[in-house]
Order: sequence, then structure tokens, then C-alpha cells
Amino acid sequence: MPRSIAGDAFGKGVLGRRLAWGAMLAATASCSGMSDDPPSANDPSSSASHGGATPTVGQGDAGTPPGDTPSGTFVLETLGAWARGSVHPVRWDPPKDLPSANESVVLETSRDGGASYARVGTAIAQEGYARFTAPEDGPSTLRVRVTFRTFDGRGNEIPLRRLVSNDITLTASAKRAYTWQKVTSAAPFGPRDGAGGVVHAGKMWLIGGWNGERFPLQTANDVWSSTDGATWTRERDNTYLSRPTFDYTNDWEGRHFAGYLSFGGKMWIVGGDPNQGHYQTDVWSSIDGRVWTRTDAFAPRQPYTTLDTDPASPTFGTFVWNPRARASEESQFGMRALHVAGVLGDRMFVLGGQRIAQYVNPDWPGRPAKILDDVWTTRDGVTFSEAARVGPRWAPRGLVSEAVEHDGRLWLVGGGALDDPGVGATKREYRNDVWSTRDGSAWERSPGEAPFSPRIWHNVKVFDGRLWVLCGYDGSEPGAGRMADNLADAWYSADGTNWYEASPPAGFVARHAATAWAYAGSLFVGSGNAIGPDPAAPSGPGVWYADVWKLSPAP
Repeated sequence: MPRSIAGDAFGKGVLGRRLAWGAMLAATASCSGMSDDPPSANDPSSSASHGGATPTVGQGDAGTPPGDTPSGTFVLETLGAWARGSVHPVRWDPPKDLPSANESVVLETSRDGGASYARVGTAIAQEGYARFTAPEDGPSTLRVRVTFRTFDGRGNEIPLRRLVSNDITLTASAKRAYTWQKVTSAAPFGPRDGAGGVVHAGKMWLIGGWNGERFPLQTANDVWSSTDGATWTRERDNTYLSRPTFDYTNDWEGRHFAGYLSFGGKMWIVGGDPNQGHYQTDVWSSIDGRVWTRTDAFAPRQPYTTLDTDPASPTFGTFVWNPRARASEESQFGMRALHVAGVLGDRMFVLGGQRIAQYVNPDWPGRPAKILDDVWTTRDGVTFSEAARVGPRWAPRGLVSEAVEHDGRLWLVGGGALDDPGVGATKREYRNDVWSTRDGSAWERSPGEAPFSPRIWHNVKVFDGRLWVLCGYDGSEPGAGRMADNLADAWYSADGTNWYEASPPAGFVARHAATAWAYAGSLFVGSGNAIGPDPAAPSGPGVWYADVWKLSPAP
């Protein structure tokens, strides 16, 4: 029975609690248009810290009732304008002196400059967060009011204080209608997560991936192609089966959640993971998915195997795997995993990543554990150079499927870092901020806060002239106001600021480290760490799915 990895696809035994399919849940508001979903903050770069936009502090309106008022200030991350139909967070500082920690606030809106208000939902006061969908019609301005309240012994509502936002201008909507369709329930490449998804030579390609119960060395290096998402051709078998016999000179190790790109008429694999106890920093390219050529300038400094000269050893006289030899290898962009790769114009990019002591002995490479925020570029996959730093930059991170080119800019959306207890990092980091650049050096953060929960192991794509964020893992516990761990949502934006939801229907299993392709007028997504109900045992722990779905513009 496959395990739910609960956010850790490295299979190193640090797996956290089991994610049973039945534990997926979402806390929603009591009314359409607003829901509770509080992202967590890890540092000033996190969207939860209100960076990237000047918050508007609401003042108590003329109707504020007298008497005791809770501490805290209502804060609404206004943009000056919201596109109609887009979803935006509303925040306030959780009050410290409400009669009960379970007290709720009432969210209201005004379409006439505050002359009257209509109730649109409620939220838990202490969570300090709700999501609001901008009206799709009506007047061109909107005002939001939050009322802190309690109840008397008879159940009568007692307002404690009302706080109101400024006027928000409503602009034209960029919302579109999309439909979801299941393409196959069981793709022949089988269950796996972190496989690369590349569109090349008129086909969708799936490269490598992780499944500790299917692959002898946890990860694979097989390659599959398809023109419809249902029928797949195995272009290359998995050869990563045994360390002593593997050809490390002419072949690439199995890996997952590496950099997978289409660039210059070739498919590219840029770096890899730490799953084998070392950092995979090699770079490979292929025209047909079968023959791969190593391109990075830093070839191995030592053999990958060592002759066993101990007569008492059962492997005497043979070449055996030497992990120290493999760990000594380093490319120009340096030792790292979980980095983000992307293409902008005539260059490939490597962004951030992490060196992780719990997976790679930091004494071997001579590189301490660290979360990275550097940027490297290459035009040929051979020579990499570090981009200069100009102005502010996103907080160190990785764990995003890729950086994508949209509207002449390279976009980095969300991400985070793994915990590394041995060096004092006891918690994972999750983000949902949105950054973009025209050159890799000067970065700009999109104003405001994205409405989707901070996450890692999500897919980012460009499709239909829009940025897309698909699925992922947000690490929240059930009942914390967000979905539980694996996610089953989809969001899109034309500008990186105004986001719309287009989530899959019931039957789509929540997942992280899925594989996605923008291909032939549709957005495909499949496989990944997708644990769903077993039709043969609905009350059981679930099975690992290898399904494929596609999203298309509605007719």
C-alpha cells in the first residue's frame, strides 16, 4: 500500500504524519464570496507580513458602539483597485480581549460609500483573516467593514467595535470560464511524484520522479511521451536500478523535483535532489528523450566507484559505489537541491534552493546547510554566471516546480524550505508572495497578498495568457482554517495581483509534486503525491493515483 508522504517526498524517514485521504478539509465562511484561509508568516517576505503593499488602516466609523473595544487594528491590504471577480485577503490584528477565543467577526460591504452595508459572511476573530471575492457587477467602488461582536445569554448579538476600510476601486474583470476533464484514471507511467513535465517537439514529456515503493533507488530516470495525456509511450527505460552497476559517466541518476525545461530545441535536466545522500548538480540535454548528453563544464573530479582492495571483503576485486566520490562533484551554480529553474528569452535560470544537512553530510562538500536566494543564468547549459543583485529580492526559498515566462518577465510564485533540525531549522517555511524580473537581477514584488495559501511542491505554469498555480502542500493542520496538507486547488492571474479560482471538481485528489503541461490548448496536470480513496476499500487508508486531468477554456 503506498504511503502518503505528508509533504516529504525524499523518502528519508522524516515523513511526518500520514495523510489519509479522508482528512482533507477546508474551513469555509458562512456565506458565498468569503472564506477563512489564513496563511502563515515566516519572515518579512511572507505575504502574511503585509509586505509589498501599503496597508490601509481602517478607523472606527461613526456608528461604533460605545463601551469596551478589543485591542488590535483592522488592516486591509488594498491595491487601490481590485479586478471584478478576483479574490483578495482581508486581514485584521486578532484582538486580545474578546470574551471568548471563538468569537467571530461579521464581514460587510458597502456599495454606496458607507451609507449602507450588506452582510456577506463571518470569520473567526482570532484568525485575523478572510478571503473576499470582489463583486462582478454593480457600482465601481467597494468598502469593507469588520464588526467585532459577542453574544449575551439569550443569543443576541452585541457589536463591540466596527472598523472600516477605504474605498476600493473595481476594475474590469479578467475572469474566464474553464472546464475540467479526467483524461485517464491510470496512466501507464504509474504513481510517482516530482516527475518533470516538459512540452517539446509537439509532445508532452514526463521525466523521472520518485516512488520509494516502486523504484529500487527511490527515484527513476525513465522518460515517457504523449500527445493526448491518455496514451503514453515509454521512450526510455529506467536504468537507475543499482549503484554499483550504474554508468555514472554516461547516464543521469534518477531524481525528482529537479529543473526540467524546454530550451533551444532540447529538453533539459538542471540539477536534482539530495535523495541519494549527495547533491545532483549535473546538467543534461536531449533532443529525443532517449539519448542524453551532459553539458555542464564541471565534470566529475573523481570516479564514482572505487576498487575494493580488502581481501576479506565480499566485494574484493570489484568496483563498489563510493558516495564520497560522487559528493565531491560541483557545477558552477554550486551544490544545492530544491532549486527553481526557468527560461526567460535566450537564457535558462537557476533560482535559490537549499543545502540540507539532514540529507547530505555537510562535511563532505564543504558547504554548510543554507537556504539560498541567488540567481544563476546560462545560454548554453555549459557556463553559468551569477546575476547581480539590484534592489530587493525574494526571501531564500525553493520547492516550486519552475519559474515561468509571462508578459516579458520571469515569475517566481510562492515556495519555501524544508525543515533541517540538525542546524536548528525546526519548521518548514511556506510562502505565497509573487515576484518577477526582466533580467534576473532587479526583482519586483506584486502588490498585495495572493489569496491562495502559502505552499511548497506546487506547479506553476503559463496557460491562456495567464499565470497558473496548481495544487501543492501547505503543511497546515486540520482545523487551522486552511486545507489539510495536500491541496486540490487551481488559481490564475493575468497580472500576478488579481487572482481567480478555477479549482478542479470533486473526484480530483489533492496532491503535491504533481506534473503539469500547457499543451494543445489545454492545461494538463497529473500524478504527483496523490493519495485518494480506494474503490475496493473506501474506508481504508487510500491508494496512490496516477491519473491525468486537463483544464480547457469553456466553449
